[in-house]
Amino acid sequence: MALSDLITKEDPFHIHKTFGAYVLLHFAYQYLCYFIYGRMYLNIWNLLPHFVLHLTSFIFHVLQKRVMSGDKPNMFIWEELRLHSMIFSYRALFSILMKEISPIFVFTTMLSADGASYVFGDLGVTTVRGHHNRFSKRWYKNLFSAFFSISQIGATVICGGFFQEEYSTVLAFSTLLPIQTSAFGMTLIRKNIINKKIWQLVYTVELLMVYYFWYQETGNHLIFPMSFFLYILRRFDVSKYTVFMSVFFGDVLYRVVRNVLIEGASHDIVEYI
Repeated sequence: MALSDLITKEDPFHIHKTFGAYVLLHFAYQYLCYFIYGRMYLNIWNLLPHFVLHLTSFIFHVLQKRVMSGDKPNMFIWEELRLHSMIFSYRALFSILMKEISPIFVFTTMLSADGASYVFGDLGVTTVRGHHNRFSKRWYKNLFSAFFSISQIGATVICGGFFQEEYSTVLAFSTLLPIQTSAFGMTLIRKNIINKKIWQLVYTVELLMVYYFWYQETGNHLIFPMSFFLYILRRFDVSKYTVFMSVFFGDVLYRVVRNVLIEGASHDIVEYI
């Protein structure tokens, strides 16, 4: 199979492909800016094509429901996945542009994703983990599945701005890469342009980059143990709304205590002087 197989009758004017190419090049540009200058240049104009990319995806006909071949999903894109990709991407994009109200986008995203799953999904099956209570006999597959889920939870923490001294738009932008390339990766696999192992490696690197940006932006490793703890709660069937409401109020308490300690330290310094 060749790259020409990506050309379809559903997109005769290459609208979706044009926006897809822009998005990939924009990721490369922003990452280079960060590695060279230590910052990204994000605004409504260069982020707008990221919004439009998902809108143009609706020109394609996709499966209404996910199809599983035995225990394994096939590589066809289905409606729930397409909607989730758009919903979670918009969470990051809106949070970048309106970071002051980012927690609102986190919770509206949960509601929107649940609505999409209610209409187009199957009970007990998620787009990331597949069947909730089904485990592979191969330990490394379970490890990857857990890592993907932990990273998804971490992206929610990041987009909400939780436990960050200052909201990092760099971090929120970094969560977009694995979301906005996942459907493209599945298409490349289905067209036999790459195999599943290659894409899994690429996707894993994309997720690891988010952890790298967290450390660069915050100077700590809090995101992984925090996400792992929240993942364990979800494995014990604690509602995600309960989990993230706890995170939200924990973040509020953290900021109050932090401000009190900073003000107290400043007061002590003034008295000493």
